Amino acid sequence: MNRINTIPPTFRKLRESIPPLQKILLSFVILILTGSGLLLLPIATTKNISFIDALFTSTSAVCVTGLIVLDTAKDFTLFGKTVIALLIQFGGLGVMTVSIALLSFMGGNYSIKWRFTFESMYSDLHTIPIRSILKRIILYTITIEFIAAAFLFSRFIHYFPPFEALGHSLFHAVSAFCNAGFSTFSDNLEGFRFEGVILITISGAVILGGLGFFVLAELIKTKSEKSRKFFMQYSLHTRLVLIMTVILLSYGTVAFLVLEWDYVLKEFSLADKIIAAFFHSMSCRTAGFNTIPIGALRESTLFTLIGLMFIGGSPGSIAGGIKTTTIAVVAGVVFAKFRNKKQVIFWGRSLDHETIDRATSLIILSGLFIYASTFALLFLNSFDISHTFLAGFFEVTSAFGTVGLSTGVTSALLDEGKILITLVMFIGRLGPLALIAVLTTRTREDHVEYPEENIMIG
Repeated sequence: MNRINTIPPTFRKLRESIPPLQKILLSFVILILTGSGLLLLPIATTKNISFIDALFTSTSAVCVTGLIVLDTAKDFTLFGKTVIALLIQFGGLGVMTVSIALLSFMGGNYSIKWRFTFESMYSDLHTIPIRSILKRIILYTITIEFIAAAFLFSRFIHYFPPFEALGHSLFHAVSAFCNAGFSTFSDNLEGFRFEGVILITISGAVILGGLGFFVLAELIKTKSEKSRKFFMQYSLHTRLVLIMTVILLSYGTVAFLVLEWDYVLKEFSLADKIIAAFFHSMSCRTAGFNTIPIGALRESTLFTLIGLMFIGGSPGSIAGGIKTTTIAVVAGVVFAKFRNKKQVIFWGRSLDHETIDRATSLIILSGLFIYASTFALLFLNSFDISHTFLAGFFEVTSAFGTVGLSTGVTSALLDEGKILITLVMFIGRLGPLALIAVLTTRTREDHVEYPEENIMIG
């Protein structure tokens, strides 16, 4: 007997009546509230914490952001840190994937609505069975996290007892691949700023987690081709992701080096300067790890990081932000306009108007949301720090992009500010997905055409 048929008819009708997108949002809410409840248990913390602090921490973990109002190293016990790691893992993989796994184990089938919702996230879904996607996601995650943990353990063992070193290694491997930025050290990774193996390992895990599972699948299947055809064996999506990732990492590294050469990097050797610049260029796009106090950076550097945080990682990945391909599409539109071209073309392929509309809509709405949230944060909180506007702007963008870097604003938040940033993290994690799902929903075509009229612009 199929076990899914044992579900009461009333409950089954209620479940089927809820649209897939709402199920996804509800799943995240349930996971966040469950995590909050577990973190409120006496065995989870070394001191009593408020519900708002527990909710903030749980949301930050599930949304793989990394912003903290409590010291993860000091304020949480081993049980509490384990809860946070599990929240990061489940949040990183996505409750939607976990839901599909549960349905698979129960022998359930996937409705057309669920499949269409997945297609709005993963463009190649029509060519790959959903269960194969699930298996790949779990396999890639476990493999990469295991390798990262092994490399981290090889260095942490020199600083901590074996069991403690193992705990730090596993936690940071999960946090890195899931692009969370949580650390079991009070100063994040500032104490390991000259540990090349640790920084490179975490950078590699973060980058792989931010590329997207379908890109990883294509890279694994790479064939040995002639140099001219090597790059062309990948899909247009993978090519754009790889190109944009290299461009953004290079730009961030060079900008950080130039802006901080004689400032926070002044006492660093040349090799350490390059590693630090690359690490923060990588981290600011979605991870949230830091080896240098972010509040000590110059305003120009912070402004540069804000732009990178806004872009974030790539579609179908654990990363946040508006995504690399979105900015590539908009850049293609601008380039086409300057060349007076009607089509946006990449490698001999033109983009459809629906993709262009989605990209521009996502950027505009995300920018407006960050603007409104920054205003609300500054209105609700009075910060006793310099450059208040830039710090608030940085904090909101970090929360929206699920990055987790902070200039020190988070620790100074009032309860109202914590609730606001909690909402920003949640919307930053699920808002783009919800927006894309809405924009891709097939609605009845409107055959009514209205007369055109021009207005002056510019």
